[in-house]
Amino acid sequence: MKILVVSDNHREEKILTEIVQKMGNQVDLMIHCGDSELAPDQEPMSNFKAVKGNNDYGLSYPNELVINAGQEQLYLTHGHLQRVNFSLTPLMLTGQEKGASIVCYGHTHQLGAVYDHQMLIINPGSISFPRGEYAKLGGTFAIVDAQPERFIVDYYNRQMEAVPELRCEFSR
Repeated sequence: MKILVVSDNHREEKILTEIVQKMGNQVDLMIHCGDSELAPDQEPMSNFKAVKGNNDYGLSYPNELVINAGQEQLYLTHGHLQRVNFSLTPLMLTGQEKGASIVCYGHTHQLGAVYDHQMLIINPGSISFPRGEYAKLGGTFAIVDAQPERFIVDYYNRQMEAVPELRCEFSR
């Protein structure tokens, strides 16, 4: 199963539309980790399973979602309520509580993927306002290839090009 993960576009519709058009047919599921600042029923957001970020004022997204997708159980949240800027422990504990095999979050605008306690914990970075070591890429999203024996995570830039040095593989 292939899952596209994006976050923190902050009202920038065009890039999400391009992602849907160019990558949507290559994945089984598209998720958005919050701070879209776009209405849930509005294109392109209607293509994504999405949660509410700290900037999604007045929008009807849930604070968290649990998605059963084939063999995978996904826990999706923005991360601000779990205080991910300080520690991933509350996020990881919630993921365990929800029985997640994949935990997706945003908020920090910094990409990252780890495998811990039998969960893939992934932040796609911000597609519009990246921070941290990889900010020079200009924005990122991720595609997770969830296989029975491993997870493969590929990060993509705004030009829909894979960034080979960011590829991660985790054995289950």
